[in-house]
Amino acid sequence: MPERLTSIARLVITAVGAYVSAMALLDVKAPVLAALTALLVVQVSLYRTLRHAGGRIVSVGAGVLVSVLLGGMFGLSWWSLGLAVAVSLGLGHLLKLREHLMEVPISAMLILQFGTGPAAADRIVETLIGAAVGLITVVVAAPAKLRPAEQAVADLGRRMASLLDDMAEGLAAPPGREAVGDWTTRARRLTTDIRRAEAEVDTADETARLRGRTGSGHSRALRETLDTLERAVPTVRGLTRSVSDRTGLHLTGDAPMWEAGVRDRLASVLRDLAGTTRNYTEAATTCDAEEAARLTAELERSLAEGRHVRGELGDALREDPGHWPLHGELLVHIDRLLDGLRDAPPPRRVISTPSDRAGRVRELATPRR
Repeated sequence: MPERLTSIARLVITAVGAYVSAMALLDVKAPVLAALTALLVVQVSLYRTLRHAGGRIVSVGAGVLVSVLLGGMFGLSWWSLGLAVAVSLGLGHLLKLREHLMEVPISAMLILQFGTGPAAADRIVETLIGAAVGLITVVVAAPAKLRPAEQAVADLGRRMASLLDDMAEGLAAPPGREAVGDWTTRARRLTTDIRRAEAEVDTADETARLRGRTGSGHSRALRETLDTLERAVPTVRGLTRSVSDRTGLHLTGDAPMWEAGVRDRLASVLRDLAGTTRNYTEAATTCDAEEAARLTAELERSLAEGRHVRGELGDALREDPGHWPLHGELLVHIDRLLDGLRDAPPPRRVISTPSDRAGRVRELATPRR
C-alpha cells in the first residue's frame, strides 16, 4: 500500500509539473498535452521511460507533419479527416511505432481541429516539455526497482515450497479428490507467478543496464535463480499430476492407494524438496552474507537427504502392486527436481556496502557444487 501511494503521488507531481512548466514556457491557455505526455512516458524504469519518450515524440511529430501537409492543402472536412487518419496510420506502420501507433492519427486530428501554424509548433513543444518532465521525475524520484524483483523471486520460491510441504502433509492419509485438485490448481498458478517475477527481473536488468552494469551483480543473481525455479515449475506440475492420477485410480477402484510406508517416504521426499527449494531461494535473495552461507550449507544437506530418501522410495515402490508406469513417472519428476537444484548456478547475492552506492558492487558467491 505505501508503494502504491508513493507511485500515485509521483504521477500527480509529474503531471502538475509538466502542466505548470508548459504554461510558463508557452503562450498556451491549457497545456494539457504536456501533462498527458509526461504521464504516458513515465515507466517503471528509466530505461523504459527513455524508450517510450522517444517513441511518443516521433509519433507526435509524424502526426503534426501529416496535419500540416493535408490541412494546408484540403482544410478540415469529413473526407480530409479520414484521409489524415489513413495516412497517419500508414506512416506509423512505416516508422514501426507499435504501441505509439495511435498517437500519430490522434495528433493529426487535434492539429486539424485547432489549425496548423502556431498550434502545430505548440503541440510539438508541449510534447517535448512533457517528455522532459517525465524523464526528470524518473531520474530524481523513481526507485531502483531491485527490491520488487527480489521479492517476486522469493515469493515464487516460497509458493513452490509451500505447495510441496502441503502435499507432504496431505499424504499422511490417502488424499481425496478435493485435495489433489487444489494441489494441481496451485501448481498451474505458479506459471502466473513466473510471469510476474520475470517482469520484475526484467526491470532490474534494465536498471542495471542503464547504470553500466549489464549482466552483473544483483540482477544477474536474480535471473539465475528465476531460471532455476522456472525450469522446476513444469516438473512440479507433473509431480502433482502423478499423485492426482494415483488418487483417481484409487477412488475409481482400479488400483489401491499407496500403502502408508510408501506415502511416508514420498512425503519425506516432498518435504526435502520443499526445504531445498526454500533454502536455494532465500540464499539467493537474503541481504545477510552469513545467512546466505548458512542456507547454502543447509541446501547441500537437504539435497543429500532428498537423494537418500528418494532411493528408499524407489525400493518401496518396487513392492507396490500399483501401476508401474505411474511409479516411473513419479520418480522421474522427483529426480528432475533434485538434479535441477543440484546443477543450478550457486546462489549469489550482492552485498550492500558504501562502495556499492558509488557504483562498485561486491558479490558473494559460493563455490559451484
